[in-house]
Amino acid sequence: MSSSTDRTAAATRRAGSTKERILVISRDLFARQGFTGTTIADIARELGTTTAALYYHFPSKADILRGLLDGPMADYQRILDSLGVREPPAAELLGVFIDLAVNSRELAAVIDRDPAVLAIIDEVLPMSSQQLTERVIAALAGPGADRAATIRAHAAFAVIKGASMAAMSLGGLDADGNLDPADRAEVLDAALRALYRRG
Repeated sequence: MSSSTDRTAAATRRAGSTKERILVISRDLFARQGFTGTTIADIARELGTTTAALYYHFPSKADILRGLLDGPMADYQRILDSLGVREPPAAELLGVFIDLAVNSRELAAVIDRDPAVLAIIDEVLPMSSQQLTERVIAALAGPGADRAATIRAHAAFAVIKGASMAAMSLGGLDADGNLDPADRAEVLDAALRALYRRG
């Protein structure tokens, strides 16, 4: 049995309700097979139930995905709300995205490789993911940013995602699934160096 399957089995045992078990199993299947490549029958088979029983909890596969996205979407909404009230310092904004990358790590592969998932995300958010990214880039680049500052803001944003994923793949998570503080500081510093041409 693979370590991914072992983790899913352990998480499924911990998940109390049938609805939580469906989400755990679906997250694993979506990560392995893709959202489009996973059927309701696949999920029901892993759950050990019928598709009719699964439909009782989630009317569609898209609804399962929306359930999985609830946490990350709430984080995105908090980011949007904070950008609407004030322009947070770059380090604070980048730090939020490090935490978001860590907290949504199981969904990252699904989100990145499946356009259907991005379409569902855009339905859930009050603005498209592209518009959100543009607001974040504008906040990082600062008011009246020139072309170079905008490019550096894009670079810093890309560093957050890539370096956070690298830190996690190098074993940078503790038993509770949090990023090691030294690794988090290193990721943030790398992003700030890209943003401000430091070092």
